[in-house]
Amino acid sequence: MGAACSDDGDANADGAQGTTLPDSSAGSASSLGGSSSGGDGEVDGGESSSGDADGSDGDGDGSSGGGDESTGGELFDAGLCGEAPPGGSPVPPAPPAYSGGACPMLQPGYNTGFVAGGLSREFALIVPDAADATGTYPLLFAWYHISGNAMDFVDEVDAQALANEARAIIVVPQDSGMFDAKWPDTPLDIGQSGVDLAMFDDLFACISQQFPINEQCVSSIGVSAGGLWTSYLGTVRGQYLASDLTISGGHPTEFVGPWWPWTSPRKFAALVMWGGPSDMLGIDFNAASLHLVDEYTGNGNFLLRCEHGGGHGLPPPGDGDPLATAIDFVRNHPYWLDGASPLDMGLPDFYPSFCTVI
Repeated sequence: MGAACSDDGDANADGAQGTTLPDSSAGSASSLGGSSSGGDGEVDGGESSSGDADGSDGDGDGSSGGGDESTGGELFDAGLCGEAPPGGSPVPPAPPAYSGGACPMLQPGYNTGFVAGGLSREFALIVPDAADATGTYPLLFAWYHISGNAMDFVDEVDAQALANEARAIIVVPQDSGMFDAKWPDTPLDIGQSGVDLAMFDDLFACISQQFPINEQCVSSIGVSAGGLWTSYLGTVRGQYLASDLTISGGHPTEFVGPWWPWTSPRKFAALVMWGGPSDMLGIDFNAASLHLVDEYTGNGNFLLRCEHGGGHGLPPPGDGDPLATAIDFVRNHPYWLDGASPLDMGLPDFYPSFCTVI
């Protein structure tokens, strides 16, 4: 399975009972940069571009919660991530300790030489312009497809505009280059998944120390091989996640076994998006996504199922806004919901018509 998910064209690309939830469909959607990514996934495998994803760490007006901040002249809706958790609701565990002792200074843009689990690693860190110290910014880990790299992915989704509009901090790790599958999600590589689990742990540790993240709103999203990795991450680091989103990923039956038992440490919110029966690229992503849907629903995780029928990757444009949907999903499923969701009361009109609540 070393050649699984060779994505030369897929870059088109988790409440206490009795909690009263506001209706997320009452707010209006941001356009989020209008990026329904194209791109052919052709990359140069680890180029250390510097500054292309620059976000200045200024002292302007940041997210104050409650949807009353104006950014770019438009009313910003922070969603439930802008609300204070109700008393007695679940609290996420503290971020892991950095394995290297004292964290190095991280900068918005492309970072090199970050030691994670004893290895020198690279990543793109996208911080909203004029971020302040309010501690209200969701943290979103984003994992790209097998033929990609971090900076190409940043460009493909227009990540700086996305971070600015969403008032979220986005981190895109660069793969280690050590494995047949860029994110270790096959029987060939999963035994060494500690390499990238250490990357997640150490990035989370250091970003949480230096940037104003909302620890109630830490999420992971991945596309294709990155989607497989994201679903795996939910089984082994789900205790930290408020939501987990896969796009043409899932849990392939080919990989079920002692190297990847599916578990869910808590009932985080999940979004599973894929392209239907034609979503095949090295492995059967349709079957893998359906399998993950069954596992989430069997465990009682809240699930938004989005089967678009357009094959591998993001859906063709014209039916809703998948990126706006993903960001709205993240902003409206903080950790304290613990299995509840405002989407039970209806989907906002910018969500694609092929998305249904399970």
